[in-house]
Amino acid sequence: METKRVKILLVEDDPDDVWVVRNLLGDRWDSPFTLSHVELLSTGVERLREEHFDVVLLDLELPDSTGLETFFVMYTNAGGVPIVVLSGYDDEQTAMKAVQAGAQDYLVKGQVDDNAMVRSIRYAIERSRRRDVEEELRSTSEEFRIAGEIQQRLYPAEAPKLEGFDIAGVLHPATATAGDYFDYIPMLEKCIGIVVGDVSSHGMGPALLMSETRACLRTLTQAYFDVGDILTRANHVLAADTDDFHFVTLAMARLDPRTRSMVYASAGLRGYLLHSGEDVTTLESTSLPLGVQEDTVVPTAPPMTLLPGEIMTFFTDGVVDTESPGKVRFGAKRALDVIRAERNQPAGSIIDALYNEITGFAGNRPQHDDITIVIVKVT
Repeated sequence: METKRVKILLVEDDPDDVWVVRNLLGDRWDSPFTLSHVELLSTGVERLREEHFDVVLLDLELPDSTGLETFFVMYTNAGGVPIVVLSGYDDEQTAMKAVQAGAQDYLVKGQVDDNAMVRSIRYAIERSRRRDVEEELRSTSEEFRIAGEIQQRLYPAEAPKLEGFDIAGVLHPATATAGDYFDYIPMLEKCIGIVVGDVSSHGMGPALLMSETRACLRTLTQAYFDVGDILTRANHVLAADTDDFHFVTLAMARLDPRTRSMVYASAGLRGYLLHSGEDVTTLESTSLPLGVQEDTVVPTAPPMTLLPGEIMTFFTDGVVDTESPGKVRFGAKRALDVIRAERNQPAGSIIDALYNEITGFAGNRPQHDDITIVIVKVT
């Protein structure tokens, strides 16, 4: 499968900073990219008129323009190409104004590492593409609504009744169709598979990929028992059907009611096991997300015996990335604190309390990302 080359325009007049950016991207970018460099704002504007770029990295202090005016000129002439600001100044007010005006991110030179640089660029491209897709879909809102209704039927109608466990899950989509996914899948030897996933971006494309992921997992669980093996085989299928900008972060845990034990495998999605008191075991990812590389092997984590009173939870980025009106992230710690405070309640009630806390934290503003939460209590 041919990989599409990502075209990046860097507008920067300092040769040392150009060298740093090239090396940061070279260390972490895992697909072909072309970095074009210009030193003047006027030259950058001209390049955008002449050819297509996927993202612009923009220094605000240039020989022919300085400060926020640099961003405004570029934004006006970018034609919708996402812009990530690179600045030598850690100025929170300037950063907020730039983002409010349309910048996808504000990175401070000397404080950004390779992971942050690559993540910022990828997210900028994803958000821009999501915006374009959603604008197109607004013209076909009826089809969008029907697709959402069809997708809703794919989610579990109710949690399984499993001896020794109290299980609940919920998905609150940000738009009519969701890229998030959760499921309870009957497995061999009377076990239950708990699945939580998050397809990158939103809209119709990710919703279709979510549906394919669901069908793939449900088919594989009829023949295979090891969750790592199941996700490895699912990745092989999904990698052939996805491009560089769509992937699936997903965790799958197998609950065995006979031994009251759990094993899990995770492709980029973290979970948590809350013990008695304040102790928490983080269920770390065991591999790359699904769909990134066709040859990815997803290992299964060692089995864990679950004790009465313990709570296992998986939730998607929509929980931790929810922001307050003051741009403070909700975060995983706050989510775990809510679960811990409500631990004596039924699993469904814990989820309701957490979701209410999230919406209140956001000032009841519209959701910008799907929110999916699954709680498994050991009774």
